[in-house]
Amino acid sequence: MAWENPWNRWEGPEGPIFVVGNVRVDLTILFVAVHTLAMAVAAGLSAVGLGEWVKHAVYTPAALQQGHVWTLLTYPFVHDIRQEGIWFAMEMLMLFWFGREVESAIGRKPLAFLYATLAVGPALILAGLTPWLGSALLAGSGTISFAIFLAFCALHPGAQFFFGLSARWVGWILLGVYSLTYFAGRDWAGGIQMWVCAFLAVLWVRQGGVQWPKISFASKTKNQAKKKTATRKPVSSIPVEKVDTILEKISKEGMGSLTAAEKKLLEETRAKLLQKDRQIPPVR
Repeated sequence: MAWENPWNRWEGPEGPIFVVGNVRVDLTILFVAVHTLAMAVAAGLSAVGLGEWVKHAVYTPAALQQGHVWTLLTYPFVHDIRQEGIWFAMEMLMLFWFGREVESAIGRKPLAFLYATLAVGPALILAGLTPWLGSALLAGSGTISFAIFLAFCALHPGAQFFFGLSARWVGWILLGVYSLTYFAGRDWAGGIQMWVCAFLAVLWVRQGGVQWPKISFASKTKNQAKKKTATRKPVSSIPVEKVDTILEKISKEGMGSLTAAEKKLLEETRAKLLQKDRQIPPVR
């Protein structure tokens, strides 16, 4: 892992969404920018006595029952700098560092879907548990950012952190500390949100970045025709950048650090290379 140049450290094969000056803006940087802007807007509204408007973006099961569906996606961007203080900057720094690596590994769209799932999934589960847990209030993105960090730990379990601890152990230690904190404070909703987010994030990267299924409205005859001509298509392109990243990871952390999705990609690439070799006619 190289930490020297953070702005270009995790540049994936997709490239930036857009460029502002010398800054290549990817999805992770865009997330950080939107969170920072939302924090500044909330601070400004509070300063002029309009802080009540921010509460319309906070999620509660009661608000969802009243039709405030947008709160499922807006609550992560509700930040009160008076309460978060320096922890907001630390959270954004963590999201920037580790989010870019996750984005580079699984892709931009899978990261966007993952972020949305981490926001919506736990909220819907807590809505279903309202009769037992009571009303839960969700605001801020601390739990989601921590889940992104756990996704990084799942991608690079052998990465070295402070005191020589590997990423997998740092993830488990922090998960245990936060669990005890929620348990001691009897914050069952917060604990459930954290564990659901952790499970979804790790599962997501283990599966190689889950994407929404593509829906096709083509007729049955067209689908059959595509199946007949599928064998005539040339071998699909090999993801050289991703394979190089995996090979670099093997050289640094060993084969045991690979996820199931990465091992599958290596096997698929090997099969494609073998098939390509068979298609090349022998030299006479």
